[in-house]
Amino acid sequence: MKAEDKKLKQQLASKLYQVRNELGIKQIDLQMEGIISQSHLSKIENGDISVSAVMLYKLAQRYGKELSYFFK
Repeated sequence: MKAEDKKLKQQLASKLYQVRNELGIKQIDLQMEGIISQSHLSKIENGDISVSAVMLYKLAQRYGKELSYFFK
């Protein structure tokens, strides 16, 4: 993986974690809402795996953010 790809993956992971915590949403809450499993979200937020475009869109909607927010 290229350095810039790793940087983007980590930036997304960090933003997703930050926004979720600012909103007071727990990973298990998103699982209970049927959006994403707690374990899958944990892997994304830890930078272990990349978030898909579809999942990023779903999370952005749930968090009340535009997609562009995650790339600033």
